[in-house]
Amino acid sequence: MTETYLKDKTAKKRFFQKGMVVLVALAVIFTVFLTRFALSGSREALLNGAPGSEDAYKVAKLFVKPTIKSNDIFFPESGYQCAQKPDSVFVIKSYAEAKDQPKPENVTPFEITLKFIGGAIADKRNWKLISINKD
Repeated sequence: MTETYLKDKTAKKRFFQKGMVVLVALAVIFTVFLTRFALSGSREALLNGAPGSEDAYKVAKLFVKPTIKSNDIFFPESGYQCAQKPDSVFVIKSYAEAKDQPKPENVTPFEITLKFIGGAIADKRNWKLISINKD
C-alpha cells in the first residue's frame, strides 16, 4: 500500500511539473507577442482611433509634394481647411509655396480628397487618393 501511495505521489508530481512547464511556456509566448504588439506601429490606430484633420493634412502634403515642380516647397502649418465626410473621407484645401519660382507662380492652391482605409495613420499607404485639383 505504501508503494502504491508513493507511485501515485510521484506520478502526480511529474504531472504537476509538466503542467508548470507548459504554463511557463505559454506565459513566455504571450509576453513575446504582447511586447511585439506594443513595439509595433499597429497600436497607434487603436490608441488614437480615427484620424483627425491634422493627420489628414500631413498625409495630404505627401500626396501633393510630388505634383509640384519645385524642390523647395513650403506648406502652411495653419490656414488650411479640412472637412471630414462619412467613411473617413477628408477634403483638404490649402496651398503650397515654391520658394525657387518667381512671385506670381510660386503659390499653388490645391484641393485634395483622401480616404483613410485603416492601419497606421501616418503611413501614406493606408490612404487612398480620390482626387487632387491644383489651380
